[in-house]
Amino acid sequence: MSSIGYFLTYGALGLTTLLNIIVPVSGSSVVTPLLALLTDPHRAIGIVSAFFVMSGIVRTFTFRSSIRWSEVRVLRLPSVIAATFGAFALVTIPTPWLLLIILAFSAYFLLKKLGVIPKGKGPSSLMNHFVGVLSGFLQGTGLTGSDLRNQYLYAHDLSIAEVHGTTSLIGTSNFLMATVVRLYTNQLSLPDITPLLYLFPIVLLATWAGKHMLFKVPAKISNYIIIGVMVAVVTSLSYKIFVSF
Repeated sequence: MSSIGYFLTYGALGLTTLLNIIVPVSGSSVVTPLLALLTDPHRAIGIVSAFFVMSGIVRTFTFRSSIRWSEVRVLRLPSVIAATFGAFALVTIPTPWLLLIILAFSAYFLLKKLGVIPKGKGPSSLMNHFVGVLSGFLQGTGLTGSDLRNQYLYAHDLSIAEVHGTTSLIGTSNFLMATVVRLYTNQLSLPDITPLLYLFPIVLLATWAGKHMLFKVPAKISNYIIIGVMVAVVTSLSYKIFVSF
């Protein structure tokens, strides 16, 4: 990658860090396609995984007081194990079928958040673990798994700050395992990711600024943002499925 390519790549990563705090969409759904335009897709996925390890550590520390540990205990272990297998595996499941699975769960969580599905009738523990496994596997393969996990957390009435803290802790573990596997299997090299260290001050500043901007948003507006993001995810998934068939 040329020096201009590195500049554009890491500049984009720094900007999306700030935006993602305020409007919690999946970073992979934005950053990976962007990096794929600047380098080959496999390297793009590897760089994004390594970047999310660094940014996830910063975000987990920043939102540490908002972490919902009960959700971490349910999701983290199956998610990390699945992410490890995902990093090794070639994805053999057809993309449209994966999208359909994610859409089904996302629609369920949106209906639960809107109160269409009563809050008292929550998903079973089996479904909770399945969400952890599927989201972790998707992140391990370089696909967007955090959308599914975040929809699950929003459906459990977590605030944006709580989702940031909880999903960052789980996602960082997933991306760390995926990065180790990619380095071990030579899908990624250390020279590809060492320039990310230059971004650390930017990530730190962007996360701090995003947190302070987020906490100034009224709770009612924050809830509208959550619902808006959930609707956007379901809509975009539906469109992707429609054009893939």
